[in-house]
This record gives sequence, C-alpha cells and structure tokens, in this order.
Amino acid sequence: MRAATRFAMALSMSVMLAGQSAPALAAQAYEGFWASTKKDCRDEDSANRMSIEGGNRLYWYETRCRASEITADGKLAWKMKLACEGEGEKYRSSPRVSIAADGKLVMDNSPVGPGKRQTYVRCEIAKPR
Repeated sequence: MRAATRFAMALSMSVMLAGQSAPALAAQAYEGFWASTKKDCRDEDSANRMSIEGGNRLYWYETRCRASEITADGKLAWKMKLACEGEGEKYRSSPRVSIAADGKLVMDNSPVGPGKRQTYVRCEIAKPR
C-alpha cells in the first residue's frame, strides 16, 4: 500500500507541475495535498499526510477511500460517504470536510487519525527550477 500511495501522490504532483489543461469539472476547494503540519508536508514518509484527488479519492499513509454522495453543507463544507480500505480491512465512514477561515482543512468524523477530528494544512508543491 505504501508504494501505491507514493505512486498516486507522485502522479498527482507530476500532473500539477506539468500544468494540466482545464478539466471538464472544476477542482473542489478540498482537493490537493494536506498534512498535519508543514514539517509533515516535507516528510514523504509521514503518516500524517493526505491527498485528495479527482474530488472523490482520498489517500493516507496506509488507507485509501472513495467518496460518494458528496453534498454541500455550507459555503466551504461538504458531507460525504466514504468506502475505505486500510491495513487489510474495509470499512465505511461519513465525514464532514470543511475549509476553515485560516485555510486549514478540517475533517470531522475522520476515518483515520488519533481522534475523530483531524486538522490539516495545505502542502505547497515546490516548482522545478
């Protein structure tokens, strides 16, 4: 799973760095790379990083989820149903994802992490020289 997560993150970063053409649907505000801290953003092996791609695929260190039934729950908030796989188990979750005024992503009823509420900072992707 770790290699698959790295591949998905590397593929997404290469698309972002290559300057992807305009997609058919606009990206959601919650899409991108996130981590618990800026330090975790820089640590490729950190278990505290998350990637949200294509509006409905979420990847953590050893967990991947596919979102369905995504509905707006405020200006910058969404409710979704997740079907997840991680550490040999399959399970479901119904989180609420929101973007706070400070730009952080807040996930209530998170399928991973030490508590049911996780807060992430957006990771900046370094541009090649």
